[in-house]
Amino acid sequence: MSAWSDPETLLDLTQDAVAVLDEDGICRRANAAVADVLGFESAELVGTDAFSLAHPEDETRLREAFEAVVAGEVTPDSPIEHRYGTADGDWVWLRTWMHAPAKTDGDGYVVTARDVTAEVESRRRLETIASVSSDVFWMFSADWSELLFVNDAVEGVFDVSTERLTREPTAFLDAVHPDDRPSVERAMERLSAGESALIDYRLGTTDGVTRWIRVPGEPVVEDGEVVAVAGFARDVTAEYRRKRQLSVMDNLLRHTIRNDMNVVDGTAAQIADRVANAPAFDPDVWEAEGTHAREDGACGTRGDPGADDATEAGTEDASLTPSISPDELAAMGEELTEHAATIRRVADDLLTTAEKQRGVIDLLRRGGSPRAVPVAPVVEEALDLVGDDCDGVGEIDVSYRDPRDEAALGTTDRGRIEDEAADGDGSTAMVSVSYPPGATAFTYPELDYAIAELVENAIEHAETTPRVRIDVTETDEDVSISIRDNCPPIPAEERCVITDRWEMNDLRHTGGMGLWLVYWVAKRSDGDLAFDTHPNGNVVTLTVPNAERTAAGETGGGEVGEMGGGEIGDAGGTATPNPPTPEGTRTPAPGREGAVGRDGAASGGGLDGARDGGAETD
Repeated sequence: MSAWSDPETLLDLTQDAVAVLDEDGICRRANAAVADVLGFESAELVGTDAFSLAHPEDETRLREAFEAVVAGEVTPDSPIEHRYGTADGDWVWLRTWMHAPAKTDGDGYVVTARDVTAEVESRRRLETIASVSSDVFWMFSADWSELLFVNDAVEGVFDVSTERLTREPTAFLDAVHPDDRPSVERAMERLSAGESALIDYRLGTTDGVTRWIRVPGEPVVEDGEVVAVAGFARDVTAEYRRKRQLSVMDNLLRHTIRNDMNVVDGTAAQIADRVANAPAFDPDVWEAEGTHAREDGACGTRGDPGADDATEAGTEDASLTPSISPDELAAMGEELTEHAATIRRVADDLLTTAEKQRGVIDLLRRGGSPRAVPVAPVVEEALDLVGDDCDGVGEIDVSYRDPRDEAALGTTDRGRIEDEAADGDGSTAMVSVSYPPGATAFTYPELDYAIAELVENAIEHAETTPRVRIDVTETDEDVSISIRDNCPPIPAEERCVITDRWEMNDLRHTGGMGLWLVYWVAKRSDGDLAFDTHPNGNVVTLTVPNAERTAAGETGGGEVGEMGGGEIGDAGGTATPNPPTPEGTRTPAPGREGAVGRDGAASGGGLDGARDGGAETD
């Protein structure tokens, strides 16, 4: 064995703690890094038993490993993790390698140790969480050929032992429902290629009991290369069952409301028709047919033999003739007509609310993810929806403003432009629109419904000629769509409940579903909804991310699909622009489907009629 040349210099070149031990485990040399790792000066360790500072629970294991190296029984090829005492009385976790003299060409056994306390504690915390969690935590090599980590929950979820999974890393696929296995394998390929994945799929057989599993996964990348894939699997069967139950109850409720309200509406219509067509409620008919009123308030019909007989006989029994005058009877008819109209209006409002509720539920339940949506055609589509749905508004007079000119106007000038607009005849809603042609939002296709809802509210709640101003502005971060109206201020309970400033209860609640649709479109897009009220009207601003920002990868992933396999999916397409007529006036487009109006029943069943994205499986 050759002598060690300049050992101090060689030992001090590394940041790991390095010591040279003799065959009895006595430290003969130590480098300067031991002071950083353990707090001891190297001279303090020379001549001491290197294993005496090991943690009592680890000392025997360390000594036996060293003795096996000295005896030549093993060739150490993997490190040992253990605890070791420091100068201040604490413990650190070390990852230690042992090297025989034959390997180092030195005069002793070289032991190198690295402080891995932070790593070990982090891993142990994860292992503690994983040991008590019902979720399956997993990590595989990038090509799924080696299991790197899995907790014991895998056996209860996938019915496969950790031992078998260690031998056959893809054995968990045996538990996947046959119809969903291709989707799972595609998600595995995306992870291996360095993409994130989020998938819902079923476990079980085609003729057996199935369970739903949700699995988000991420690639582990080092130096630009995927070295592992990791994630967890969660049993979401209860969630799918709740969705199914809610869907059934929702359909039953809608069906009951629709049928019963149609009966109420039809009955009210019959009452109104009978009153309108009944001569008894028309004083003019009474006069034309020779009716007369007796001075005591009773009435009879001239020429009526019964009445004449009663008069001739001197009968005064009021039960033989009605004790009401023609004018009172006519007034009663008007009241009945008004009551029937109220019943029909309330029934129609309830049907509309039920349709909107259906659309909102479908939006919240549907999978898919935000995408780049051009704003200009979405605004045009929203105006078409408004034209279809607004009752009592014959036309919508739309004018367009150049956003480049708008940039030079302040708030005062903008208000002056609206104030100087002609009042019109009261039957035409005046809508002024401005948007940058190239603005693109990162949101859901239902953005057009949200804009239409805000514009409809502005038109239908105006006490004079509706004047609505739509302003689309964009920054590097966001796209904002502001709807300014000349309506009375939106009630505080509407604004504060929807924006989460107040908690909804019996005293504080909203009266409709429309604004909730707008709110959820904004929130699901990682956007915001803001209200600004003032004596002359309201400004409601819907803000969503700018697609230019998300193109750089700041927003990714996707939401879980509802169909078998549950891969990240799309819902619907982008809106198609519908430019104004040459006169700048929009008339309602007959036969449109999928519109969600404020007070008119939604055509095509609301949102689901246009953009239903998947099916549920119990």
